[in-house]
Amino acid sequence: MANHLELIQELQQLDKVPSMERLRAAQKRRTQQLKRWAVYEKDMQSKKRKADRKGRGGGGGNSQLQPSRRHVSFAASVALLEATARNDPDEVAVTPTGDPRRTPSGSCEVGSL
Repeated sequence: MANHLELIQELQQLDKVPSMERLRAAQKRRTQQLKRWAVYEKDMQSKKRKADRKGRGGGGGNSQLQPSRRHVSFAASVALLEATARNDPDEVAVTPTGDPRRTPSGSCEVGSL
């Protein structure tokens, strides 16, 4: 991959050449970029396959079927805000907030805020 100074020099040179030559240079650069991307993608897929095999203990099967090992949880106030934004009254009703002004029905008391 070219460093910044090389790219600047190339741009200065391309300013002086005809349009067709600039077009060819752009096509050549894009072809190189796509080749680098293909190599990168192949490497990443190879690393992923190795990691999948290592994680499964060498067994067969599709890595898509494995359950995710990550668990994300949010504060009750964030869950309430998200449920309210989706206009989901059922989830709003069951979202614990710890706010004593909230009624059992899940709505805020009038004048409590």
